[in-house]
Amino acid sequence: MWLKKKNNRIKVLVGFLALLILLVGIRVYIKKNTFDYYRLKPVDINQTVLASGRVSFPQPYEVTANSCGRISTINCIEGEPVHEGQLLIQMDDYQDRLGVQLALGDLDLARSKQRNIVEEALPKQEEEMYQSQLGLDEAEKEMNRLKSLYEHGAVPAVEYEKAANNYQLQLSRHNQAVLVRDSLAGGSGAAEIEARIALCDVQLKIAQQAVEDKKIVSPISGVISNVNFSPDQWVPDGAVLLTVLRQEHLVVEADVDQKELSNLEVGQSALVVFDAYPGEHFKAELTYISPQIDEQKGTCLLRLAIENGKRYIRHGMVADVEILTEPNRQVLALPKQFIDYSEKTPFVWVLQKGKAVKTPVTYINVGERWVIIENLPEDTLVLAGATKPGSLRIHLGREVQPDEV
Repeated sequence: MWLKKKNNRIKVLVGFLALLILLVGIRVYIKKNTFDYYRLKPVDINQTVLASGRVSFPQPYEVTANSCGRISTINCIEGEPVHEGQLLIQMDDYQDRLGVQLALGDLDLARSKQRNIVEEALPKQEEEMYQSQLGLDEAEKEMNRLKSLYEHGAVPAVEYEKAANNYQLQLSRHNQAVLVRDSLAGGSGAAEIEARIALCDVQLKIAQQAVEDKKIVSPISGVISNVNFSPDQWVPDGAVLLTVLRQEHLVVEADVDQKELSNLEVGQSALVVFDAYPGEHFKAELTYISPQIDEQKGTCLLRLAIENGKRYIRHGMVADVEILTEPNRQVLALPKQFIDYSEKTPFVWVLQKGKAVKTPVTYINVGERWVIIENLPEDTLVLAGATKPGSLRIHLGREVQPDEV
C-alpha cells in the first residue's frame, strides 16, 4: 500500500516536471520567435544630411601682456561678463609714470628755448642787424667821400685807407649779424631746436604708451574664461594674462560629403548634438556653405549658428549635425535598421501567413536613418532583426513607431 502511494507521488512529480519543461520550452520558443516590427504606411520624412564638426566660434580671445612687470590689481573674475574697453588688470606703472614726467620736462625745456628764440633772441638780433646796416651805410658814404677827395688831392691817402678799413669792419659786423639772424629765424639753430622738440615729443609718446601698456583692458565684450595670474605676480612680456569669450551665437563648423551639396542651401534648419551631452538637441541654422572643396577629403565646409546655446557649451566641443532638407510627403518609408545588408542584395524579413519571408528590397536613400521603399505595398509588416528565423510561426512583439527612429 505504502509502495503504491509512493509510485503515485513519483508519477505526479514527473508529470509536473514534464509540464514545467514544456512551458519553459514554449516560452523560449515564443521569445525566440518574437520580433519587433514596423508597419509600412505613408509618412512625412525629412531628408537629412549628417556631418561631424566642432564649435569654432566664438573663439577664445587671449589677452597678452604688452610689457613685463608686476601685477598690482585684478579687476575681474572667471565667468564675469565684461565690456569692450573695461580695465581688467592694472600692472605696476610707477617707473613708467616717472618716465612720462621726465619726458614732459625735456619737451617743455626745448619748447621754452624755442619761445626764447622767437620772442627775445630773434627780435634782438634783428635790431642788431638793423643797426649794423646803418653803420655800414654810414661807413660806405664816408669812404666814398674821402675817396673822391683823395683822388683830387684834398686829403692824404692815410685818411682814405682809414675810411676803407672802417667800411670793411662794418661790413664784417653786418654779415655776422645777418648770419646769426638767419640761424635763429630758420637756419641751423632753428632746425636744431625743432629736431630737439620732435625728439622729446617722440620720447613722451613712448613713455605715455608704456603707461598705457600697463593697463590691460578688454578688447571685446564677452565673458572672462580664464585668469592665469594673481596680484603681485611678475608677468613676462607676451604672457597670456586671461581669456575672453565673445557674447555671440555659437557656430559649429562641419565637413559634409561633396555629394550632398545638391541637397543643401543656406537657411535650412538643423539639429546639433554634442558628444558631451548626447541627450540634448540644439536647433541651428545653416548660415554658410564654402565655395571650395577640400580636394584631399572630398568634403565641403559648412557653418551652422546655434539658436539657443547653453553656457556650458565650449569652443572646440565635438558635435554631430543633422541638416533637414526637402521633406518627402506621404511616402512608404522604412527605418534602415530593418534592412539586412549582409548579402550582395539588401533584403528584409516580411511577415506572410505567420512566417518570416526573406524579401529583396529596392529603395531610395533618405538621409542616414530612412529609405523610401519601392517594391513593397502599404501595411507590409517588416520584422526587426529576424536573421534566419526558420519556418516556425512568428510572434509579433512591439510595433516601432516613426517618431522613435
